[in-house]
Amino acid sequence: MTYSVVIIEDELEVAQLIAQYLLLPNGVAGNQTARQSLRQGQYQVVGIAANLSTATALLQAIEPDLILLDIHLPDGNGLELLTDLRRRSIKSEVMLLTAAKEVETLEKAMQLGACDFLVKPLMLNRLDQALARFESRQQCLSDANEVTQSMVDTLFGSNEQSKAPVRLPKGVDQLTLKKIIDAFKEHKKTPFTAQQMGDLVGVSRSTARRYLEYLLEAEQVSADQSYGSIGRPERCYKMA
Repeated sequence: MTYSVVIIEDELEVAQLIAQYLLLPNGVAGNQTARQSLRQGQYQVVGIAANLSTATALLQAIEPDLILLDIHLPDGNGLELLTDLRRRSIKSEVMLLTAAKEVETLEKAMQLGACDFLVKPLMLNRLDQALARFESRQQCLSDANEVTQSMVDTLFGSNEQSKAPVRLPKGVDQLTLKKIIDAFKEHKKTPFTAQQMGDLVGVSRSTARRYLEYLLEAEQVSADQSYGSIGRPERCYKMA
């Protein structure tokens, strides 16, 4: 699935960084390979605006899936635009980008239905988490035929809170773990060896095995023995 995005940000360098990251997630970090991110190709930036008037005109013409919206713009406040979008019943999800630290600003953003609030200076790993939650909500809504409790828990983040470990063990970081989980979700019926998973997400075989064994212990994947051409058994992991 491809998601359309509009970026409203008065700092050109920040807008370009976000646009590049949406198109080439690993390329921004200088780690561009043939197997970039599983997210590559999922986003299409359909417009960039540096001020409120341009953004208003742009959003009169198109209704993107996602809007990345700065609060402090040269000719106004991004919350004014968000208020107008909600008045017009525009369904786009909105993530706010801001250096504002006032609690009142956050409260107003929540009241207006912003799906996330990213504080500058922008951290790409935090943006990645916000995008993952956005994708999860979009997928949930597109797949659902009726409202269920699991659907509601996904949309409101209850599943994430209940499944997230309090503290990851040594040698397991959240970002790499998420890449591996995303790989399983992208290829739900495909079993992977540690080498295959490592090649897919760009880590070594031993690193991939460490994460796969962690997921196995957490009962998020299952494992079976596979015998190669020389008869040496190797574990294959599949999403449970």
